[in-house]
Amino acid sequence: MIKLLCNFTDVRYVLRKTQSMKISIHLFLGLCLVSLLLSGCKSTDKTTGVETPISPSGLNFVKSDRLSKVLEKASRTDQIVFMDIYTTWCAPCKLMDEYVFTDPDTRKFMNENFINYKVDAEKGNGQTVATMYGASTYPTLVFIDKNGRVLARRQGATTITELKNLAQEALLAKGP
Repeated sequence: MIKLLCNFTDVRYVLRKTQSMKISIHLFLGLCLVSLLLSGCKSTDKTTGVETPISPSGLNFVKSDRLSKVLEKASRTDQIVFMDIYTTWCAPCKLMDEYVFTDPDTRKFMNENFINYKVDAEKGNGQTVATMYGASTYPTLVFIDKNGRVLARRQGATTITELKNLAQEALLAKGP
């Protein structure tokens, strides 16, 4: 016990312990930041009908107030629907909009192979869609067929590579 008390009076011992605590705190804060960035949000657009605006900077998300109209389009075109369920306050959602959806290769692949649909989980029918597809973390990324059946799904933000892998999984699940 006396030796332990003597260690606390040793300045070198105290400095070593303080340095190790600082490193632990920095590691903990870094992990918290990464966790925050990899979590999700949700959102949606409301208009009548289904429109596909051309977006030179990102994915061409259709604008519709109803998922049923988007599914009708999917049925006509025999395509899979990619839903980005988000919220306006979601930082990871904004990062995906800025970095993942604007990647030229990702944009080209997603626009050619899917009907892309953004759903604001806190507005209008977006609340119903978010509940139907179990979106409790934002963004929630869901690939569905023309009948609304889930082909692939991920909760939380994703990287370009992970999004492409998820999209490939959906295409394989759909079949010919």
